[in-house]
Amino acid sequence: MKTIKHLGLLVLALLTINCSGDDDNNSDGELTVRELLISGKWYNESVTPGSYTDCEKMSYIQFSNNGTFTIENFEIVAGNCESFGINTASFTLTNNTDITISFEGDTINAEIISITENLLTINTDNDETVVFDKIEG
Repeated sequence: MKTIKHLGLLVLALLTINCSGDDDNNSDGELTVRELLISGKWYNESVTPGSYTDCEKMSYIQFSNNGTFTIENFEIVAGNCESFGINTASFTLTNNTDITISFEGDTINAEIISITENLLTINTDNDETVVFDKIEG
């Protein structure tokens, strides 16, 4: 459950970046925050305070342009790394930094600290810093 909340917070942070209208007409060739956010799967890399196991690092969030995201969480169960299934939820991106995630009746708020083509860093409303990357595991 903790991994789901971490991923949910990260997704929320990413979504906040994704919904800005100001970046839609970018003429300098750089990707907008939204474009970076929806550019593929974002895998758990690290969380502070705390850490992820190799199994938990297989968990990912994938944002879509329509304001939804897919999340798959992995955890060790009876010595085996197992998926807890794939779930879909919604997100809202505001000001290219604020993400609100709605997942299983919970609302999570996060702030995007930085985003590049391969690295996403967010701060959650639980004072956690979560880093995602594009590499599984």
